[in-house]
Amino acid sequence: ASISGDTGVIHVVEKEEDLRWVLADGPNPPYMILLDGNLFSRSVLLQLKGTSRVSGLAVAIAKPSPPQGFSPGLKCPNDGFGVYSKDYGPEFAHCNTTLWNPLGSGISYEDFDFPIFLLEDANETQVIKQCYLDHNVPRDGSAPEYPLCAMQLFSHMHAVTSTVTCMRRSSLQSTFSINPEIVCDPLLDYNVWSTLQPINASGKVDPGKEVVMVATRIDSHSFFWNIAPGAESAVSSFVTHLAAAEALHKAPDVLVLPRNVMFTFFQGETFDYIGSSRMVYDMEQDKFPLRLDNIHSFVELNQVALRNSSILWMHTDPVSRMNESVNTQVQTLLDILKRSSVGSAVTLQEAGFSQPLPPSSFQRFLRARHI
Repeated sequence: ASISGDTGVIHVVEKEEDLRWVLADGPNPPYMILLDGNLFSRSVLLQLKGTSRVSGLAVAIAKPSPPQGFSPGLKCPNDGFGVYSKDYGPEFAHCNTTLWNPLGSGISYEDFDFPIFLLEDANETQVIKQCYLDHNVPRDGSAPEYPLCAMQLFSHMHAVTSTVTCMRRSSLQSTFSINPEIVCDPLLDYNVWSTLQPINASGKVDPGKEVVMVATRIDSHSFFWNIAPGAESAVSSFVTHLAAAEALHKAPDVLVLPRNVMFTFFQGETFDYIGSSRMVYDMEQDKFPLRLDNIHSFVELNQVALRNSSILWMHTDPVSRMNESVNTQVQTLLDILKRSSVGSAVTLQEAGFSQPLPPSSFQRFLRARHI
């Protein structure tokens, strides 16, 4: 977006045919589009991308939400950063077996050179629409006369080209400029972890000491800054994880358990598993109290899809389970989890030996060591 804001003549698009005026027929470009929320899709956005006739997009929120659902992410989340590749389970790579996010439009990974805002307030939407009706509506296919109603959006960002270029320019600015203009910031946050039995955080856990690692992600991403529906998928596992940690910490005999339990909350997993990748790196570089060899088993809580029954599915890695020893340990853990659900309101079932792991933090650990 322009540093001084982007201005255009308002045109309301309530059906896809209305785009023709913006893209071809309208004599007063550039246009600022007020788009019906039900039309907010990859196909529509790609029609607007790359044309100088569009200066911005204001999307009226769809109420109720589209029944078919919507996702700005990829159909295969974090593709290329998990464990499956041409060298490890190639039949599962690139979501060949299971498409984990079939509604993924991928628009979060497209570069749009105009600002896009979401309008949550119906009154704001109506004011813009009324201004359009009063001044901009084409009459009998002919262009309206001046004065025309226009709108300006401000959404300037300094980011340039690629991450490598942007970070290099920011570094040069901060090093040599008296008044540096930082053009991009790294994604920074903290992983949070705690153990059931106390360990020395500044020391090293004994190589023979085994740990059960329980993990969940605590982030999501949204196309619009002012709504974050993706957070609902993270919060279910987050709350369950916290409740389990609290309950176990209150148990009287935790100090005599044969294995320690490590509760871990990863940040940045939406973007190529940033949080789990960093923890794996620190373990490999001996900069973490635990080593990868200390991990006996890995249990991750995550939401793959919406629940439609009382069944919760347990996913495992079919490739590592081809090893008889690993398969025995995994099956033992699955049996324990199944028995623990007896008498509760939910039933735990195995997803199936041929089903690969869904996108998960565990995949980053599995890349480093076959747990």
